[in-house]
Amino acid sequence: MYSILALAALVPAVVGQTFYGCYTEIPTRALTGASTADFEAMTVEACETYCTDPTRNFTLWGLEYGGECYCGNSLDTGSFPTFPEDCSMQCTGDAGQTCGGPNRISLWGSSEEAPPHTPYPHPEVSAPVYQGCFSELPAPDRALAGGFGFSPAAMTIERCADYCLNSGFVFFGLQYMAECFCGHELDALSVQLEDTDCDLACTGAPTEICGGSSKLSVYHWI
Repeated sequence: MYSILALAALVPAVVGQTFYGCYTEIPTRALTGASTADFEAMTVEACETYCTDPTRNFTLWGLEYGGECYCGNSLDTGSFPTFPEDCSMQCTGDAGQTCGGPNRISLWGSSEEAPPHTPYPHPEVSAPVYQGCFSELPAPDRALAGGFGFSPAAMTIERCADYCLNSGFVFFGLQYMAECFCGHELDALSVQLEDTDCDLACTGAPTEICGGSSKLSVYHWI
């Protein structure tokens, strides 16, 4: 799971409130209680004030795309924690604050505990198991073609594992230190290599290996 302390460093803290991290947005909206937008003066505090106003009194608020504010008391199904760099857009009212990103929401709330989230359906699993180092396919094809995440400063095996499982995929692979790929299965054209061919450290964990150049460290949730 994500470290609240690590993610909170990306944005200034709101006194007495909790930053939960960057979450995925969904077509029906992660927070559906109320919303407003200000593409000239949006800040974390302005969104908090709007959502916690006594006329609305919501416990969660999230900022997206620099100037959008959403409120709710729970996350809708399909929204889950994603990589911190996905929320990298400056707030329109304060360039020192982060207000989500495209289809990504910077999530805040009044509780110290992050709200429960419901992942996309996937088989019952218990732990990821390392499968080996595998070759990537020539572009535009991919050995794992189901999903993709990128974290140039904070990629770890655990973050990739959680991201892909929450997305509904049981295979995941890490490549070139910071890239995370997901899939339902590994493409048959991908060739297993020597483990030593995957030799690049993860950007978020120097003691972990995140593939190599055009090479994937592949895992399977079982």
